[in-house]
Amino acid sequence: MNEVSIKVEIAGGLYPLKIKTEDEENVRKVVDLINTKIAEFEKTYAIKDKKDCLAMVMLQLVSQFYMKAEESEKELSHFKILLIDVEMMLQEHLSNIKNIEE
Repeated sequence: MNEVSIKVEIAGGLYPLKIKTEDEENVRKVVDLINTKIAEFEKTYAIKDKKDCLAMVMLQLVSQFYMKAEESEKELSHFKILLIDVEMMLQEHLSNIKNIEE
């Protein structure tokens, strides 16, 4: 597990981070997304306080993440049910084959 030290700028503040090398690209994309969202809030709502912008960005992004996580959980649950059905069909098929061989 290789780590890299990087500095990222969020809302005008510079933050040093130590992250896994393989995570660097994603971290930089997230930083860009956060800064883009901050700029959008500042422009759209004429918010001057960075703290307020950060709070609104956090609320928006975490809400989106939460909704996606719920959707993913529902899909995963659906796939689990499908796999159980497939497993039952395979067991039934195997049982039928054994009965034919006897």
